[in-house]
Amino acid sequence: MNAIAATSAVDIARTQSAVLSKSPSRTSFTSTSSSDKDASTSPTLFEQTGVDIDDAKAINTHSREIAMVDLSPEELDIAQALGDRASESIECVRINRCRMNCETFQLLVDALCKYELPCLHTVDISQNRVGGAQAGAALAKLLTHAPTIRFLSLGWNQLSLVDLKALAVTGSGACSIQCLDLRANPLGTSHKLSSKKAKKHVESEDNIWVSALVAAMPNLTHVQMAQATIDDSSLVCLLHALTANVSCLEYIGLEWLGLGSRLATVRSIMSGLVPADLATPVRSLHLNLAANNLGDGGVKIIAESGAMLTSLTLACNFITERGTGMLAKWLPSSGLLALELSDNYFGDQGITSLLVTDGRRQSAYSPYNQLTSLGLNSCCLTDTSLRMLTDALTYNWAPLASLRILRNNRMSPGAKVAL
Repeated sequence: MNAIAATSAVDIARTQSAVLSKSPSRTSFTSTSSSDKDASTSPTLFEQTGVDIDDAKAINTHSREIAMVDLSPEELDIAQALGDRASESIECVRINRCRMNCETFQLLVDALCKYELPCLHTVDISQNRVGGAQAGAALAKLLTHAPTIRFLSLGWNQLSLVDLKALAVTGSGACSIQCLDLRANPLGTSHKLSSKKAKKHVESEDNIWVSALVAAMPNLTHVQMAQATIDDSSLVCLLHALTANVSCLEYIGLEWLGLGSRLATVRSIMSGLVPADLATPVRSLHLNLAANNLGDGGVKIIAESGAMLTSLTLACNFITERGTGMLAKWLPSSGLLALELSDNYFGDQGITSLLVTDGRRQSAYSPYNQLTSLGLNSCCLTDTSLRMLTDALTYNWAPLASLRILRNNRMSPGAKVAL
């Protein structure tokens, strides 16, 4: 049996490292589960270096990054930020918290396109005021000029999916994008049409161009939409296009979307993950549904959907022992390798439901075989849960390589040592 590591829950850090290791990069695309301290609410896509803002504004002649942070729109100047450095060496452009609107962004793109940028792989314009169709056209222009861009962070702006239509055009340069961050954007609102027929027609047209948009980005591996405002139809259309057309997709982040009150949408989302036949291999996909108030009703929909994926995050969803019992029945056929249940306060009864399939025998542990990672941080567990986990692992309940049980203050140190 593999050694069990009781470490803090960071569901996708290894996956992101693997993505970045494919080519050198001085920045990192982070996508952690909501059980972490700052999950899904990080102000920018990239980790801060700890350098003071005043020092960061000074031009480092050896830096491969153009960084403009906390400036006024009038202070944004690409030529000044570049200084004496060769544009051919620039790998990252980062413009954060500058109150930049669409017009300012267009001017900056025009300025960037005057330079050769053969090494540019990261563009981060999060936390600004960029939005509108002209913003999409400017993005398409930049991606066409610098087709090496792989990491595109657009979080915390004013973009809708319609604004990105320009990226769906063949030759827009979007085909190189691997990681797309759309967090906290007003991505779409429902169509207010008097006729159901007219609404259905509009939604059909939306399906066509959304599918074209996704098809223009065949190399996408990570998509983040946490805290975005998006209607049910647009969300389902986008996710079905992603799961159907992007074979290399590894991560979809849907945290903080309020899906607990939109369970029909959850059912539609999961239907897109149901394999066409039993011979279809399980796709290597991590679906993050943390902090959606799904409750046991949402878990029931997931467990009964027949969906198959390798990693699922259900942290902070008010799941009780009824929900863990439903998950226990689904796990053997789910294909899951990693399950994150942190910050659901189901206590020892929840562990009993998860591990024991026959209430008459405490040794009736169902062999899941494939599960290698389980997150149980902050689940109100006691020593009883630890003893059950120890017994379950003794009976080869699952080949766990990672078990996270931090912040369960009712556990004694001695019991943790015994596990």
